[in-house]
Parts: sequence; structure tokens; C-alpha cells
Amino acid sequence: MLLFFEVFVHPDTINKEPVLPHHSVLKEKIIYAVKEDFGYTIQVEKQLQILNKEGLDHAFTSLSYDKLIEVKDFNLQVIDPVSGKTLEKARMRDMSDVAIVSNTSVFEDNRRKYYRVKTQQFPVLIKIRSESYHKSNYYFPEWVPVHYLYQKVEESTLEVIYPKSAGIRFKEINLLGKSEKEELSDGFTKLSWTERDLPILGSGFDIKDVHRLLIAPREFSMEGFRGTMDNWAGFGAWQSAINQGRGELPEEFKNQVLQLVEGVDDLYERVSILYSYLQQNYRYVSIQLGIGGWQTMTAEEVLKYSYGDCKALTNLMKSMLEVVGIPANYTLVLAGESKSEMQVDFPSNQFNHVILQVPTEVSPIWLECTSNILPAGYLGEFTKGRDVLVIQEGGAYITQTPAYNSDQWNKIASLNRIDLDPQGNATLHSVREMKGNFVEEMLLLQSSRDSRQQKDFFNKNLPISGLIIEDFELNVESLDSIPVSRLELQGHISRFAQSTAKRMLLKPFFEKITEQMVDNRTLDLEETYVISLPPGVVPELETGDIHVTDPDFDIQLTHQLKEGKLEVNRSIKFLIREELSEESKQEFLKRINQTTQRSYYFNKSNSLTK
Repeated sequence: MLLFFEVFVHPDTINKEPVLPHHSVLKEKIIYAVKEDFGYTIQVEKQLQILNKEGLDHAFTSLSYDKLIEVKDFNLQVIDPVSGKTLEKARMRDMSDVAIVSNTSVFEDNRRKYYRVKTQQFPVLIKIRSESYHKSNYYFPEWVPVHYLYQKVEESTLEVIYPKSAGIRFKEINLLGKSEKEELSDGFTKLSWTERDLPILGSGFDIKDVHRLLIAPREFSMEGFRGTMDNWAGFGAWQSAINQGRGELPEEFKNQVLQLVEGVDDLYERVSILYSYLQQNYRYVSIQLGIGGWQTMTAEEVLKYSYGDCKALTNLMKSMLEVVGIPANYTLVLAGESKSEMQVDFPSNQFNHVILQVPTEVSPIWLECTSNILPAGYLGEFTKGRDVLVIQEGGAYITQTPAYNSDQWNKIASLNRIDLDPQGNATLHSVREMKGNFVEEMLLLQSSRDSRQQKDFFNKNLPISGLIIEDFELNVESLDSIPVSRLELQGHISRFAQSTAKRMLLKPFFEKITEQMVDNRTLDLEETYVISLPPGVVPELETGDIHVTDPDFDIQLTHQLKEGKLEVNRSIKFLIREELSEESKQEFLKRINQTTQRSYYFNKSNSLTK
């Protein structure tokens, strides 16, 4: 019997966005007041309705300070909205004070004052007022009206007051309101923005949809060094000026540098020799003191102390190359494990790291001078595929670092020899070779883990289920700029095959292609399994070869059974287009894995004759 149901949908229920809960309601006003000496104050007045315990973090106040920033004032009140009674008060003396120290920093003046509201009564009304003074207008915090997930912004206003002589530039991203401009007395101008009733952000939001405002000066000054930021050339000229003369080297060290490359004519080899010398003799230490966050130590100081931050090590490497007649360019980049999009059309301080570019007639050689393991010409995950600002004397220009998404940077090849016993257990001898991006993890493993830790890592992370490694050898080197690794191992695999009295089953044994493996959009994979079967085992069904080709990929799976050995070869080559959605990418990987994973069935002929 068939039942038919007719569904009626009211028009008002179609395509409605889900209503997200919120834990706080915010009303806020922020004022950036720039002075004629290029310093500026940030005044914040906010009113928060905290609805529940989850919203209490929305009232957390953290005020950073260093040699260029001073915290001037803080005042907080927690009020019972029903009775109007003040439940909690705090001023600057009630704030905790801690250093902000990164794992690699030795010299850093960054600190913060913070206060965490203690009340456990909800709902409450919290009023917060704070003020800080910034000695330089080199950088303005971007304005993001929605501070937290599950926060309702009732109203948020930003005012920027500045002298016309300094000027202000801005870039609006997804703002719903309009800016207003007002000419004030004494040559000052006020710009203001107000956003009301903004959508609540939930987990999984797209960063591209966030409402924000970028702000930067036209003219600026830091500790007496004045510059312009109308364009990247002006920005670069200032960066070049603050480092002028800081690359001078002693004559004795210059002679040592010349001796290192004596008789070497190849450009890449000369660069590689000096880069290796830097890696072996100078260590990375972060130094963030006042203008030192942007200005490098002198090259002589690095020689004296045998350490430096990214600026200092890059500056020293640049100076060493200049000694042997190789020009190089100090280069600013927004680095990080998760790639952030740079606003190329908005010249401003968007950088947190420095690398070195060595121009050549073909393509530049890029150097990550803080690394003591990467080969010359390979930047690694931290800075690859980024927009960067290349500093030249008196100017600068935007370019990109290599993305390393061609075949030669994304190769994996393995040969696995497996001996099966009648119970389905196996011994394994495997050789796995990788090139390019996949080797970066091996470089870190080799340089920072002992043999036992490496063995534990491979036992947990190699794609062969149930593998227990008995012995292994890892070698990592480089083929010019391309890192190359070779892992050879022997081990034991329990129940590699399922075995009964009459049959044996080999379940799919190739590793699955994961999203992590295709971060670089390209994969060139060649895998071979040679499986020695127990005596008397014969295939139950003949398995055909597979060859699937497309403009974006080529997949092959071949089989051969000869003299008691099953040889299976898998070849996967593909390029994932940049415009492919996340959902389409997952479907693509699913298709590849389903196409190349096979089970193999065998009969035990000796048992059939009994």
C-alpha cells in the first residue's frame, strides 16, 4: 500500500535565516583623536547587557601597552538592571598586569593590563570606559563592531578626529552604515561611522562577511622617523630609511664571507653556501622593543651576540650577499600557518615578518632567514603563496611568494613489500620518498625529535593500519631548493588480511587522500604494493585495471599476479582548481578514494582438495 503526503508550506517560512541566540547586547562609542605631533588617543565607552554566564567573557577588558602605548584610564561598573544597585566596581589599580611574551622572545616590552568581571548574577548591565595614548600614528587598530560570537550589536560608533596635515585613509568592508565628515576648528577633521543592529555571528562564520573598517595615515612619524603611507613606495621608503646603515660589516667578517664562496661561480650555490652559514651560526630570537618592532638590529650586533629576530637575520644575510656582489631585497610579509588575505589596494602596516628576496634572471630565490632547516629557495608553510612588499632603496613593490603547487613540489612515491603468512599477519619492508611540501614535516621531525620520538610518530601517522615498526631510517636532504626525504622501514602488521579455513580477504590498503594532502592543490602520487601470498592461495575473481582521465586529473590502478605475488600499482595525479568550492573539493577526494580502493578475495586451494 502506498501513502501519499501533500506538504503545505506557508510563504513566510521559506528561506528564512535561522535566528541565532546571543549572550550579550553591546552599545559602544570609540574615538581615535590624532594630535599634530602624530600621537593619538583611543577612548572607549561601552555599555553591555550580559544575559548569562556565557556572555561574561564579552565584558573581559584587556589593554596592551609598551614603549609606544600608555594606558591612561580604566573604569568599570557592574549594575543590577532591576534595582539599579552597583554590584562591582573597578579602576586601573584593580587591573592585573602581565607580560605578553611569545615562546621565542627574549627581548619584548609588550605588556597588558586586564580585568575579568567576577559577578555571577545575570542579567547585569556593565559600563566600561578606557583610554590609551599611542605615541605614533603608524598603526591604527581596525574597527570591528562585532567583538564576539553570539553578541548582539545594538549600536557601535567610531569617530576619527585628525589634523588635515596628517590625513587619514580608510577602507570599508561590509559596513552597512555610511560615513559622515565634519570640518572642525583649528584645521581638524572628524570622520564618523555608526553601525546598528548587526547580524549575530555564530560558529563557522565566513571571515569575508565580517563588518570592519581599515584605517591608516597619509603622513606618520615614529620616534623621529617621518614617512608617508599614500602608496607602497612611500611605505617602503620609510622602512628603508629606518634601516639605513644598519647592514655595515667589519672587514674581517667580509673577508671570511668571501672565502666561503671562493671558486664557486653558480649563483644558487653561492647563495646556498652563505645561507647555510647563517643557519648554522645564528639563532632566531624575537625582539620587539619600541621602534625595534620595525627597525632591525645592526648586522654587527648580530655577529656579536649570534642571534637576531627576523629583521636582524634577514639584514645580516642581505649584507653577506652584498659582500659577494649579489643584490637582495628586504621583504615584508603577513606570515602564519593559516593564510590571511592582504589588502593589496590599501597601503598600511599589514605585516608581521621579514624574509629575503634574491632576484635572478629567471625567478627569485627566497630565503626564510629564521629557519635553520629549510633549504635555500624554499619558504615553507609559514610564508608561501603570500602577497609581500619588496623593499628597494627609496621605494617598494608588491609581488607574491611561490605557492609551490606544481608537481615537482608535491610528489610521493612508495614501494611496499609485504610477506603474508596463512593467518593473515604480515611483515613489511617499505621505502617512501617525498619531495617538496610534504618534506617540511620530516625536516622538523629530523631536527627536533630523537629516534624514539620519530619512531612513535611514524607508528601513529603512517597510513598502514596496524603497523608496528621494528626498524627505520629517515634521511632528509635537498635537491637544490626542493627538500627531499627517504624513509625506509621494516615492521609487522597484525591481521593485514582476514583469513579463514577456506578464504583470504585483503581489504583496501592504500592510504586515503586527505584534505591535508591537497593543501597545495596538486598531488603526484605513485604507490606500489608487492604482496607475497601464502602457498596454495589463488584469486577468487579476476580484478580489472582502472584508468580514469580528465583535464584536471589522471588515475590509474593496475594489478598483476605472478609466481604467488600480487603487485598493485596506483598512480594519482591531479590539480584542484582554485575556484572549486569546499564541498566540491570533498566530493572530488571522495571520488578518487572510492575509485582506487579495492578488496581482493582469494581461495585456499589446499583446503578445497581435502
